[in-house]
Amino acid sequence: AVVSTQSTGDGAIIDSEQYPRADIDLVAVRTARQQVIRLTNDIRGIMGRVESALYKLHELNPPQPDQERGRTAPAPPTRPVFLRVHGVLADSPAYLSGLRDEDLICQIGSLHKDNFTSLGDVAEIVKLSVNKAVPVKLLRNGTPKTIALKPRTWHGRGVLGCNVVEHTNIN
Repeated sequence: AVVSTQSTGDGAIIDSEQYPRADIDLVAVRTARQQVIRLTNDIRGIMGRVESALYKLHELNPPQPDQERGRTAPAPPTRPVFLRVHGVLADSPAYLSGLRDEDLICQIGSLHKDNFTSLGDVAEIVKLSVNKAVPVKLLRNGTPKTIALKPRTWHGRGVLGCNVVEHTNIN
């Protein structure tokens, strides 16, 4: 309450001539600032203990795959295919992420058939996602799959090491 009534939470408590401002209660402001710092440190300590407890909990009870629990995971919903992988280099970021030649891409990040305009859209998503995992929904031999594609620099050309082309349905 003091911080809001005095309006100097992070503001200056001295005037242009380096004297304390007459319109504020300096003791109240300093006390309020100290309390904010103390509470911030308290919450950091609590969050650290919560994080440690969560790590210990997951070490004691590691998550099990759905098959071990007696359930089967539902197939991820698929959007229409709009890209086809045409060549994946060995040991490339695309290959290490699980992308394979002839995979049919339904969605890459937020990009899908309905908002796709050109291959430049794919290049933009890849450029913005260097060193970050991008979810890719694809079809491999008719089976839906989701992988985490992580573009990064490597010894080859580009940040993926694969080529994608627009998919055309041939019926």
